[in-house]
Amino acid sequence: MKAILYLYCNNLTWNATYKLHQSKSITMSFLRVLLAIIFPPLSVIGKGCGSFIIVFILTLCGWVPGVIAALIILNNPN
Repeated sequence: MKAILYLYCNNLTWNATYKLHQSKSITMSFLRVLLAIIFPPLSVIGKGCGSFIIVFILTLCGWVPGVIAALIILNNPN
């Protein structure tokens, strides 16, 4: 009985943690997309120096290419 109760409690804790993480990731994704539209290089700064430089150069060439590149980089899970 203790084992079943233990597994049930752990499952509830895991579900609550997963839902909290999922809501944080949705909020962060929304903020990153909003930041990609406002200032594209700043939104990809966490993806590495190369991504930042590419998006920065494309933003200097024009705002639209920078936004497109930032959204593509943010959409890439790797």
